[in-house]
Amino acid sequence: MSRQWSRSDLIAQLRSEIVGYFGAASDFDERVAKRFKLSRTDMRCLDILGRRSPMTAGQLSEESGLSTGAVTFLLDRLEAAGMVKRRRDTDDRRRVWVELVPAAQKKLQHAQQPIAEEMKQVTQRFKAEELAIVRDFMREAKEVFERQIAAATPFQKRPPKDH
Repeated sequence: MSRQWSRSDLIAQLRSEIVGYFGAASDFDERVAKRFKLSRTDMRCLDILGRRSPMTAGQLSEESGLSTGAVTFLLDRLEAAGMVKRRRDTDDRRRVWVELVPAAQKKLQHAQQPIAEEMKQVTQRFKAEELAIVRDFMREAKEVFERQIAAATPFQKRPPKDH
């Protein structure tokens, strides 16, 4: 006998699972950061560079939300750790390009490999149509966060609705 969940029950369960997912992912990221003797901010910037490299230090500052001074300090640490390299722009000597060192990219991919393999096994249990629904949900959920970030008021109380 299968249980029929109400829509509100399913929404509450989904919210709980999403919060749990965020927590588990955050804990995993914390462990990876510790393994490399880096901070979570360092890891976030490495992730950005892994997706968008090469980019300027200014672009990294903008993308990460860190000040240019904080990015300079962060890049000093990451360069000393052999994770990134900086090079001056040949046309504009004030501009500095930053990229992930290939060996660092491999280290980071290796740290993520167990998750990737296990997640691949998880996806095998779902039909293509179900995966498309999950993909669409995750895309739209991400867009909610992006809109809130762009609005720069994620915790602002909304005015009450007129009834």
